[in-house]
Amino acid sequence: MSRDEPTYTMACIFMPYETGLAVQLIDPASGEQLWIPYSQVHEMHGRKIGERTEGTIVMTEWIAKQKGLL
Repeated sequence: MSRDEPTYTMACIFMPYETGLAVQLIDPASGEQLWIPYSQVHEMHGRKIGERTEGTIVMTEWIAKQKGLL
């Protein structure tokens, strides 16, 4: 993954489920649960609020298009 490629940043709710290869999150705009491969993630920032973790994720534009976010 090149750091020069276009990226997409979105607010999200991080689910407590992850594997060694991907993180699960909820798109608050649609309520859809998505798995995002770590290989397509540039940055993740979250803050625990009650029972859930809200934050932002910066991913490649390619995976954002694949997941229907763009």
